[in-house]
Amino acid sequence: MAEKKELENKEEDAEEETVIRKTISIKGVSSDLYKRIQKLSSDTGKTIGQITDEAYRSFVGSIDNAKHLSDNFIKGLKEGSSEYIENIKDLDISGKDLEEIGRKVVFKNIENLTFTDITGEQFDKYVISIINVKNVIIPKTLSKAKVILRCNFVDKITS
Repeated sequence: MAEKKELENKEEDAEEETVIRKTISIKGVSSDLYKRIQKLSSDTGKTIGQITDEAYRSFVGSIDNAKHLSDNFIKGLKEGSSEYIENIKDLDISGKDLEEIGRKVVFKNIENLTFTDITGEQFDKYVISIINVKNVIIPKTLSKAKVILRCNFVDKITS
């Protein structure tokens, strides 16, 4: 058993030989924590330096992962946020226009809103809601039922 552990330690040492090592003094380490690391060192047969290296790797890895998660969260939040197009008298908008915006859109406070050359798929992907619009004009190819489900305070929908 001791030979196996010694062999494992030699293999680990061989792997770590490519790493440049030097003596570093670290100020401000609490004696309580240092004693725990010493005990862990004697229990595992690893040096204090090896245990400290593993702790640093783990800590830095956690920080990197947290940053990555945070970046992805912010990116998702931005992608999930919607654009407001509002306070316009007359607006004609096409499926291509919505694709260029590239985000979900809320149409609000518009007198005449006309959708042109838009597919049901584009409508579903980009239009969140239509609020306080007097007249909504849609192409015959777009389902009126689909549009109604996105409307609030709309006076008239025609195709």
